[in-house]
Amino acid sequence: MKNVVKIGFNTPIQAIGTAFSAMKTEVHKQMKEELVTEEANIGQMSDVSKLSKTSAVEALSPSPNEQTVIFADPINGNLVKLNLSNENINKLKKHFGGGEDNFYERKDRTLRLNGEVEAHVSGWFGDIAYKREFLQADADKDGKLSKEEYNNTKNEFIGQGEAHGVGENIISIKEQITEQYVSVSASTRLVKYDQTGKQSSSIEEELNRTLKANSNIDSYISLQEAYSVSGKKNSEVISAHAKKAIAHDSVMHGKRDNPFKDKTLEELGYYLEKTDSKEATKILEKLKVANGDESTLNMDEREVLGVEIIKAQERKVDLSAIKEGIKVSVETTRFIDVKG
Repeated sequence: MKNVVKIGFNTPIQAIGTAFSAMKTEVHKQMKEELVTEEANIGQMSDVSKLSKTSAVEALSPSPNEQTVIFADPINGNLVKLNLSNENINKLKKHFGGGEDNFYERKDRTLRLNGEVEAHVSGWFGDIAYKREFLQADADKDGKLSKEEYNNTKNEFIGQGEAHGVGENIISIKEQITEQYVSVSASTRLVKYDQTGKQSSSIEEELNRTLKANSNIDSYISLQEAYSVSGKKNSEVISAHAKKAIAHDSVMHGKRDNPFKDKTLEELGYYLEKTDSKEATKILEKLKVANGDESTLNMDEREVLGVEIIKAQERKVDLSAIKEGIKVSVETTRFIDVKG
């Protein structure tokens, strides 16, 4: 019989940690006169802005859903010219303000970013180009990343999680990032997950994805934001991790019985009395009032309930006094490491 892992609609799910962080970049606010002079002199464009084998100044024309922006490279100060989606530009304008002090429009309709908005975009560019090593991975320097080149980037992270539950019934799940900036091809983990969907083929594409994912514009991509890039809620992704890990564990160690099946709250309460946990007893009383509806418990209450039963198991509580035929088996399942 196939093991079915049950994760309720209201099961608390925690996503913890930072996947990527923007490079620290100093805010440089230029006066309009300076921007006009810079435009007249054109300025040195950085080669990293190339989208094809064309020169930096001749970057590909934006699509109807994009606009070209210019900002300073945080490492060498050269000007970078890339296309950002209208969605991202509107998001930045809403947050930083859309005036020409932040978005100076040149005669060719490119937007010269300035001040805090430039620092924000430049910081994320630096993170992708240098910390995630997109620039180094682009071996032929054509501005595009082949699959082989992308595998040399550090555009992934390692996560680890825990699921507390009773049998196949999961009462709480937690996943957190344990390693950042992991090489795409370096992991030897048992199971690999590509949570960010289709790989980015250029710095420009990854910059757009990162700006979109960074919903609160705080220059940090949380685990929750990283998983959002795939178009799924982090709860869906983490729940899938838990189900796969527990299913794998079940194959390795045999199918678990569900200790809640055909057992009353009174019987479970009798067992928990052996733990001497007043808090666990209080939680059970709450469950009784709710007719056993676990969705009425918050994250802390579910953790206490699960942990106290586990402690009782570890102390090898004498179960002989419990009604004959009652068999309780509570487990903490550690996920197989995941790669995002």
